[in-house]
Amino acid sequence: MKVKKYMKKIFSMEILRYGIAGGCVTLSNALSYFLLLHLGVVYTAANIVSLILSKTIGYFLNKFWVYQSRCDSLKEAFWELLRFICARGFTGIVDFLGVVFLVEVFACDERISKIILMALVIILNYVLGKKAVFIKKGEKDNEKT
Repeated sequence: MKVKKYMKKIFSMEILRYGIAGGCVTLSNALSYFLLLHLGVVYTAANIVSLILSKTIGYFLNKFWVYQSRCDSLKEAFWELLRFICARGFTGIVDFLGVVFLVEVFACDERISKIILMALVIILNYVLGKKAVFIKKGEKDNEKT
């Protein structure tokens, strides 16, 4: 029975919405990064700009469309935003340092490095978004007990 429940959860609408939103966020990240590289911006600066842009887009897509998070107070909304900033800040650091590491240590192409790290970050963002940022009301109550 647990396998059936798990499979149903994996293929839920939330996963589908996350996939679509994640695709949009990843596309905005990659396009802005590659465009900035094309314009002659240094890859580290291009990466920072693309991360900030894509994380901002990601917040709104995840809050309102993927997880459909609703806050009862301004305080609750503030803490949710703070959790998002911390979680995505962490994955942003993983992305940034990972690209630098692959380029500088392994002499990997800047574009290939970015693609590799985006794949890792997509998985991390889903897990953190689901478990640490956009926590449903019932799940919050269960954590307290």
